[in-house]
Amino acid sequence: MGLFGKKNNDDRSDLNAQNKGNEEISYPFLTVLIEEVLSMTTTEVSVIGNVRGADLKEGQELYLLGRKGKSMKTRALRIEDALMTKMPEAKVGENVSIVLEGMRAGDVSKYDVISTVNYVTAEKEPAKEFVNPFLTAFLRESQKSQIEGEDGVTLENREYMSRLVEYIAEDAMFLSPCMQPEQNAKPGSISVALLKGKEGKSYLPLFTDRYELEITEGLAEKTLQQLDFPRVMNIVKQAPIDGIIINPKSAGFVLTKKILESLEFHKRKIDSHIREQKLDTSQPIMIAIPTDENTPNELFNALKDHMKNESRILRAWYALMIFPKEDKKAHLIVIDTLEETPELFGAIGKVAQPFLDDLQLNMQAAAKVKNMTEKMMLFYERKDTINV
Repeated sequence: MGLFGKKNNDDRSDLNAQNKGNEEISYPFLTVLIEEVLSMTTTEVSVIGNVRGADLKEGQELYLLGRKGKSMKTRALRIEDALMTKMPEAKVGENVSIVLEGMRAGDVSKYDVISTVNYVTAEKEPAKEFVNPFLTAFLRESQKSQIEGEDGVTLENREYMSRLVEYIAEDAMFLSPCMQPEQNAKPGSISVALLKGKEGKSYLPLFTDRYELEITEGLAEKTLQQLDFPRVMNIVKQAPIDGIIINPKSAGFVLTKKILESLEFHKRKIDSHIREQKLDTSQPIMIAIPTDENTPNELFNALKDHMKNESRILRAWYALMIFPKEDKKAHLIVIDTLEETPELFGAIGKVAQPFLDDLQLNMQAAAKVKNMTEKMMLFYERKDTINV
């Protein structure tokens, strides 16, 4: 049961009439959270899971999705029920075995996801609009957050919950409704929408796609912004809220403020142990995080002073680029920005110039380097003024 008394079921209504601007995705789309992997041959793997969102048909083209943006195209070669009887199709809610074409045992893991929709960030055949099929699949199985223990006692399914909250903290992106600030508002101000839950508690609503937003009642028409976990935490810390609720209508999955703060602490603890990693083992380039005594604080301070007056810049990361074969180093700065323009990056370069110590400065937009920021030092994050 969701927070607002909504059952965790599969709404089979068609969004096509509402979503005129998108003909690529038919909502609700198919997902299967893989519960078990059975290796069959060197080119076929069988997986077990529940069909959610839409019916699955034999021969249907699918995407195998995993953590860190893993995306592989496949096809449902064969579908079988619990008695190993071949099925031409599986209906929503059925637990089935699916033979995946072109997969090897090492390609597929428990808690990977099968979907008819790809990641929007995938290098090949990305989704045409913002959507998060991986998280959607997990939320559709939210009843797995609890299991029945001895003597009928309900226990937390630690493995499922660990995978889910880890993905939320490290990889997930959300849609959040907001309103544009008034003309006299402070730079960086945003207005967020809240939902009231049981006992009068307030929650920040987050959505995996536009469909989940449109089926949720009580939200006025607002501008949408994309939020990752650090930006969600920025709002949670400043706004008078008790936590977040993801997909309120269909799943109603709640994380309280206390749980979110624990997640943030755990993530920082992991990130603090990252000191030096190769970007690509096939390339003679490494990135390194400077030790405390070698941190370029003068450069950071100058950039922070500039960035806090530039509302388009949300976050910035730093690392040293090391070229072992040439015995050279260079500064690397990655910018998370609302707008990528030569003028914006040129202004950053001009501010940084006096503090580069004869090293070259390389700058990249965060949207173009995918997971590189996980290996870098976050030195600036916009502290927005939050209005509710």
